Amino acid sequence: MVVRLPVFARPMLGFSLLLLAVIGIEWLVIRQPVFTRQPLLPAAVSFDVLVGLPVLFYLLVVRPYRLPVSTVAAAFTAAVALGYWLLPVPQQQYVRWAGHALGGVEVLTATLLLLNLRRLQQAYRATYAPEVAERLTAAFWQVFGRPLAPLVFELQVFYYALLSWRARPVASAGSRVFTSYQESAFTAYVGTVMLLSVAEMGALHLLLLRWNPLVAGVALVLHLYGLLVLLAHARAVRLLPVLLTPGQELVVRVGFFWTVRLPLVALAAAQRLPDTPAPAPGRLNLARPLLTPPNVLLVLTSAQDITGPYGLRRVAHELTLYVDDAAGLLAALALPETPACGPVFGNKP
Repeated sequence: MVVRLPVFARPMLGFSLLLLAVIGIEWLVIRQPVFTRQPLLPAAVSFDVLVGLPVLFYLLVVRPYRLPVSTVAAAFTAAVALGYWLLPVPQQQYVRWAGHALGGVEVLTATLLLLNLRRLQQAYRATYAPEVAERLTAAFWQVFGRPLAPLVFELQVFYYALLSWRARPVASAGSRVFTSYQESAFTAYVGTVMLLSVAEMGALHLLLLRWNPLVAGVALVLHLYGLLVLLAHARAVRLLPVLLTPGQELVVRVGFFWTVRLPLVALAAAQRLPDTPAPAPGRLNLARPLLTPPNVLLVLTSAQDITGPYGLRRVAHELTLYVDDAAGLLAALALPETPACGPVFGNKP
């Protein structure tokens, strides 16, 4: 049997394989005795890591997935960290220069944010929107002239994980609410992953601490951030249900990862799914962040441009999602199971 990789995963897999290949080749070069005697070799390795890898990330990840160009800055930060880990200390001259430049950029960014903090606060409070993401995006548009989607995503992580414990589910008056965590195993899955992650974090931290304290510290921070994301996601799924508004709009929300607003006239068909359908071009599985198979398929009248985490953009004409009351949602939508123009695209593998 031939297992075909989903089209969506191919660019990321290609980048991952190239990343491992580059790291392996650079590691072999560094292990050669001549490496410490030839000044050009550390410069070449530093160039490959600090310039080559971010360029590959841009070509193989940012462009295919249409991520914001600002995500290259995160890739450059990771490349600097990789350079510190990969290169011996005496040959880290170029990495240190890059680190100083990165620190300067971060200081400049922080300074600009502080200078505009008052304006951001005023714009945030002046925005009348039910969701935190909408208010943050509107504030950034007003102050900086751009949505700054990666920063909005990160701020949502901290809000939902730390500041949302007294908040109530966001639902406009008169809307029908469809939850996605009460009948699924989502909460149990997230709790299990968090418990296993804590156990793994403790054991791994002790092992890495004996090998390299810096790497141990970085791994600990990444683990803690991962726990924070899981906690924020669990809270957001509870606070951001799927809504059918009185204005004939379906608002599909999957935590703070995806938010899709669809007028009912943009829906051609809707049907119950007995199982996860086969991946198909133009089909977006919104149930994946819930760790649950989808139970509803929505067919759109035309392809829609959908924005997700970190400004990720996808074009889809079919959406699969999970709600606890799938029968109630389908009855409320009152749509045919197949569009008038023909059968559902890619419904059969």
